[in-house]
Amino acid sequence: MLKRAARFALLVFVAASTLAFAAEEIAVVIKLEGEVRFTPANSTQGNKVQKGQVLKHGDKLETGTAAYCAIKFLDDKSLLRIKENSSCVIEGKRKENAIEKSIFVEAGSFFLNLFKQKEPFKVTTPTSVASVKGTAFWVLQFRQSGETRYVITDGALQVDNNAGKVLGKKGQTVIALSRNRLPEVRLTQPGDIPFDEADASSVRTLDFEFNNSSGQTKILRIQLKNRD
Repeated sequence: MLKRAARFALLVFVAASTLAFAAEEIAVVIKLEGEVRFTPANSTQGNKVQKGQVLKHGDKLETGTAAYCAIKFLDDKSLLRIKENSSCVIEGKRKENAIEKSIFVEAGSFFLNLFKQKEPFKVTTPTSVASVKGTAFWVLQFRQSGETRYVITDGALQVDNNAGKVLGKKGQTVIALSRNRLPEVRLTQPGDIPFDEADASSVRTLDFEFNNSSGQTKILRIQLKNRD
């Protein structure tokens, strides 16, 4: 009788733990425009996203034409902005007072502004995996060519795939063409950074790293003010 009761208690505990993980809340939608849909994990039914909606582990987000979505992670207020015609899967697992966060990028353009992470934040794409602990950068995943670009606007990030790993820093762009080709690191070019609706009425600062005639590394800072 005692063994049966103990077995039943164990089953209840396992079931409760499974449900708790399945309902892991990791982020909230703070802004959106246009048609934005999400598909919960283990489901094929998409639903319209609402401002203030809480996102859970495994939720897939998709933005339509001229659409935009911004989410904030619940543990440290890090931000993810998703541009039009983009799709990704949000993942997270709680560890004490932090969330071990990651996103799987399928296609489109994304901007991440991450505060210092206790655990590396991972971005997985068809060509590579980027690991960061605190930085700001764009992820651009091109549908037709399959190319991935990481445009780093602050901090640094490591990008690795089957061919090896590279380190990209502020003012640089990392380009990954396939999983079996080592990513390339080069200076960021003006056309690398997409137009950002979130900063449409503010001043944008672009930093570009270059070497002068003496071989010294310099930073060229350009401020762009969008017209009303």
